Amino acid sequence: MSGTHQLAVGWAVRFRGEPPSPDALRRHVRARLADLPTLTHRVEERLGPRPCFVPVPDLDLRQHVHDLLMTDPREQWQNCLQEVLMQPLPAAPRPPWDLWLIHGYTDATGLPEYVLVFRINHALEDGAGHHHLLRTLFTPRVASQRSPGVQDTPPPADSGGRVSSRAVLGIMSDVARSLRGSGTWSMLRRPPTGELATAVGTVQTRRLLAVSRALGTDVSAVFLTALTGAMRAVALAEKERPAPLTLLWPLSVRTGGERGAVGNFLTMVRLRLPCEEPLPLRRLASLSRQLEPGRVERRMHTSRALMRRAPRPVSLGTLRLLMRPRHASLTGTYFPAAVPQPVLGEARLDGALGLGAPLPGQLCHLTLLRYRVECALSVVHDTAFARGADLPGLWLTALAELEAVV
Repeated sequence: MSGTHQLAVGWAVRFRGEPPSPDALRRHVRARLADLPTLTHRVEERLGPRPCFVPVPDLDLRQHVHDLLMTDPREQWQNCLQEVLMQPLPAAPRPPWDLWLIHGYTDATGLPEYVLVFRINHALEDGAGHHHLLRTLFTPRVASQRSPGVQDTPPPADSGGRVSSRAVLGIMSDVARSLRGSGTWSMLRRPPTGELATAVGTVQTRRLLAVSRALGTDVSAVFLTALTGAMRAVALAEKERPAPLTLLWPLSVRTGGERGAVGNFLTMVRLRLPCEEPLPLRRLASLSRQLEPGRVERRMHTSRALMRRAPRPVSLGTLRLLMRPRHASLTGTYFPAAVPQPVLGEARLDGALGLGAPLPGQLCHLTLLRYRVECALSVVHDTAFARGADLPGLWLTALAELEAVV
């Protein structure tokens, strides 16, 4: 499978320094495989609700780690992302992941650099899993991390967390909305083409922190407030009424002992983007209420408890309903990455970008990844939603509008 239908997610990281040879990169990955079970398992289709993760011994990393030399040194590496995203992931019996070494271009400073693009089937790894993989691959090795691997039996029931009646009602409300459909625009209901494109924008982390502190909120609310302004601008440009828009916001339900474990440990919460609201501060107030820390915490604990205590068909069925495209036209996420002293050989990791994938029936996925002094907004969109290419620029404009009223 290729394109949108394989749900390949991952990241791109930029290194300052001379690129390694493909064989040297493969040796580096192989040296860390013992701590990265997501790279040594595949998903096996079987009857029943529980996904089956099968170990794959003796990987041939030539089938997973690839070299992409840019023929025009003046071209930007981001232009190669679409080519990579449209490649099919390795098929069974191999694990469905790949790592691409992009090099041969010249950046603005003239100093040598290269980019690594990692993709994996979403069933094997979520955002927290990406973070574990980044740390394991690029942190100077001190001792084995020993990830928990595949959990053949569920954790004890009392490890699931607390159940909140308000959070249960919130989940039921989201499921009900998914059944009747809401929060979509005509431009986001077009049939997917299966062709993916990417658009990227960057902003200094200090700008987002300054706005969030001045307004007594957090970076997630600032990100979504600016996104609301960007989507409002898209609607106006398309001469469509900027009605409220529904967005899926992933929440991790991993526990501390599940770092690096194989599988997707996510639940979804439904957020309403108030695109009808012309004033940035009113948009922010609406989103801050929806992202109130206590509400989010209750939802995470309750979802974790239900996923561990409820019968597997019930928990998976609920999650599938929450992720229905009729339920929401967009998926967005914010992720702060903390990778201590990341290096690969003599090269230093200098920037990071998250790569999501539109859910089946959706046309757009947005990720804001914070890494040190820079936050990168990546938009992965189906070409049926051509305005996706404009979103980074519109998002930066909406952020400036919010800064202007602080």
